[in-house]
Amino acid sequence: MKTKNLNSMKRSLWILGLFVFLSLILIGCNSDTENNASSGEGTEDVEETENENTEGSNEKPKEEQVEFPTRPIDLIVPWASGGSSDLTARGLSEILSDKLDHSVNVTNQEGANGTVATTDFATGAASDGHEVLLDASGVMTAQPHLRDVQYEPSDFRGVVGLTEEPVVMAVNAESDWETLDDLIEEKDSDKEINFGHSGAGGFPHVTQEAFFNQAGIDAESVPHKGGGPAVTALLGGHIDTVAAHPAELLPHVESGDLRLLGVFSKERFDVIEDVPTFEEKGFDINMSVWKFLLVHKDTSDVILEELRNIFGDAVESSEYSDFLDENNLEAIDIEPEEIVPRLEEELESTGEILNEINLEE
Repeated sequence: MKTKNLNSMKRSLWILGLFVFLSLILIGCNSDTENNASSGEGTEDVEETENENTEGSNEKPKEEQVEFPTRPIDLIVPWASGGSSDLTARGLSEILSDKLDHSVNVTNQEGANGTVATTDFATGAASDGHEVLLDASGVMTAQPHLRDVQYEPSDFRGVVGLTEEPVVMAVNAESDWETLDDLIEEKDSDKEINFGHSGAGGFPHVTQEAFFNQAGIDAESVPHKGGGPAVTALLGGHIDTVAAHPAELLPHVESGDLRLLGVFSKERFDVIEDVPTFEEKGFDINMSVWKFLLVHKDTSDVILEELRNIFGDAVESSEYSDFLDENNLEAIDIEPEEIVPRLEEELESTGEILNEINLEE
């Protein structure tokens, strides 16, 4: 009986031990599962953090603000002194003289109707914003069709638009031509006529060439190194007519030395509203020259923005408005980023006009 009870007790202890052993195994498995789950959550957190860091690293850092200008700004004018471009540059320089810590110096670099300075700028100007080019539409849109130039509109970035000026024909006050009709009648004469302008291929040249061709008048082109020298030649009686901008002509008209015959535009110019357009006389010749400031294409966005602010504030100032009124100039309404695209469009259309009058290279 004792033996039977002893065996029964051993069996019970063995079963109890087995139960405890299995329980410990189950507890261990659950613990591993929880640890793994916990470990997985931590991994996901790390992965999310890494992803956030990775996404952040793909964002482009904002360009730092820079101190500008750090030295004088060189404002380059591709014509001789005395013309409307030179006048505008010096007006801007004076306006900015009290607004900047550094001066804006005007440099005249005439040659080949503006293409020398424009080529030098496109191929060698500094891209740090301290060299700025004041240029005219004809240099970009007409000259490439007339000569081999080493630039195109895409070589530049627009800073600000300046002026838009019609082209006006004038004669010496002592000329026999009192009106445009008098000049038109020369088609029946044998008179030798010489017409002056700021340079071959510029709008003052193209407009007169087109007029004399359409009028059937035999006339000889006489190029000069800018509008100022061309007007001086007319004052001296060395040429018979000149085409230039109002700012270059009106002081001499007011002094009684020159007389205006016509305006190459669709509508009369407010300042000289008594002067007829060539279109009124049957000549469809409408060309206005617009001027602007450019920098080299490699100029950074942050420097370009600084320049646009500096010169943009200048052209919107009351001083600039007074300057325009005093010099018979008109501001152009154009955004800086529209300058180069407009030049590219006019490059094509001007080529068509030059081809019609057999001036294209």
